[in-house]
Amino acid sequence: MSTATDHVKNSAAVAVAAIIAIGANLALTGPAAAHPTITKAGVGFTSTPPTPWPKATSPLTNLADFPKLTETQLATAISKERAERAATPAQTDPLVELTTQETLADGRTRVSIYSLAPGADPEKVADSLRAQGKKNVQLVRHTPASPIESGPQPMASTDCAYGQARTLSCPNAWWTNLGRTNPVVLFNDHSGAQWPVTDAVYKWNRTPNIDSWYTWNNCNQSNVHCVDVTSGSYGQGGWIGYTETTWNWGTSGAMFDAYVYLNDSYPPSTFTRNNVVTHELGHVLGLNHNQWNGDVMWWKANMREDIGGENPELLRQVYSVDR
Repeated sequence: MSTATDHVKNSAAVAVAAIIAIGANLALTGPAAAHPTITKAGVGFTSTPPTPWPKATSPLTNLADFPKLTETQLATAISKERAERAATPAQTDPLVELTTQETLADGRTRVSIYSLAPGADPEKVADSLRAQGKKNVQLVRHTPASPIESGPQPMASTDCAYGQARTLSCPNAWWTNLGRTNPVVLFNDHSGAQWPVTDAVYKWNRTPNIDSWYTWNNCNQSNVHCVDVTSGSYGQGGWIGYTETTWNWGTSGAMFDAYVYLNDSYPPSTFTRNNVVTHELGHVLGLNHNQWNGDVMWWKANMREDIGGENPELLRQVYSVDR
């Protein structure tokens, strides 16, 4: 038989349960930071946020395992790279540059540079891009230039080449310091777990005078250049990755914005996804395709994953002055 005391106890239990439920609901909704922060309109996740991958807990940098390169280490890397290049068969592959260009509503110019899948026909890829409505598709083939063989030395910050490494544009492209000792490019990762963006960022952060930081779906740092990195199944149209770059003015000088697209549609066999990510992030920092077909910055995806010696040396010179 129910008593008044039992009724009070039951009412209290119901109230406690309600409070617990409300608290649980608040905990489940969580802070806004639990959801992806997409910094470019119209791109990114449009429904349920993805389950954070293990890389979601990765730090901004990993200087313990990827310390900044010293001048001696750079010189050693350059010598090793050149010895390897000299020991390989003479290069006969032409260098291919596939780009698109459009003028934005605000008057700025955006250029996209494409990295092709092994075996892709550049002409067919260019035709595919035109069919998709891409603007000003340009396909240029040329014989790789002879390397400028010189060791690390004082160079002008405006130089566009070092050995087989080339800058993204000439006059070259660069990120401003925004009041920091080194410019900081914060790579805001939205890509799938199969893309090792963390490793690529940490490798490029070894480059002196320019800092590369990593973050997962969050761009809340101040005085940094936030660059979104995303992946998706974009089809087997011949490209495996591309980087969009927008300049403050024209198609050289201070960069205003950049964005990286990684294509899930090609299973790695004669290339690695580490190669593709490292390659695209090199474009973001200001590098064009390398003239050597054994380099991570070669225009076709391959098995190379290290950043080499001439690539970081050229970037070191580009960022040797504050802007």
